[in-house]
Amino acid sequence: MSSNTGISPHATAFIHSYATATSLASSSKPSDLQASATQMSSHYLPNLISFTLGTNTTVATQEEASKGTLAHLQKLVSAGVGADIRMIRVAVKEVGEFAATVFVTWELVVDDFSIADEEKLKAKKQGEGKKAKGWRWRNCYGYRRMTREVEGEEVVDKEGFEYIVSDEEVGELIKRVPKYFES
Repeated sequence: MSSNTGISPHATAFIHSYATATSLASSSKPSDLQASATQMSSHYLPNLISFTLGTNTTVATQEEASKGTLAHLQKLVSAGVGADIRMIRVAVKEVGEFAATVFVTWELVVDDFSIADEEKLKAKKQGEGKKAKGWRWRNCYGYRRMTREVEGEEVVDKEGFEYIVSDEEVGELIKRVPKYFES
């Protein structure tokens, strides 16, 4: 059973929670990377499927997801781009009573100077030539929320991402850090 408002408000709140978890890594401190990885992976359902550039990977548990996410964040830091990842835009498309597809545009901000900062300076005709070193990409998340009613109250049995499509994320990363997956 789902609330009368549909799945979209739940999916929107959930992706904002995920963005907050992602932002914990922005300092690139090891403890913050770990906290971010743990919080991000808490948003993944068991057996999450990641689709990337024609391949797919199943991540069986949140512990496995946390280890993989931490390794990814650590590699971003060691590659010199950091882990300051910010949510820019969200679009939610309901696909059923219990499911939605969530499209998110993310930005990796390098040296605390975002693409939005660059655009503001250009609009004011200031800081000519100052360019943001980061980049943007869009990912697609499959959101699932299963509920039931118990004594007139809605109980959430399962909530999280079932799949992620990250072609743009990986494609844009490889353009900027070509040897990222070699180590």
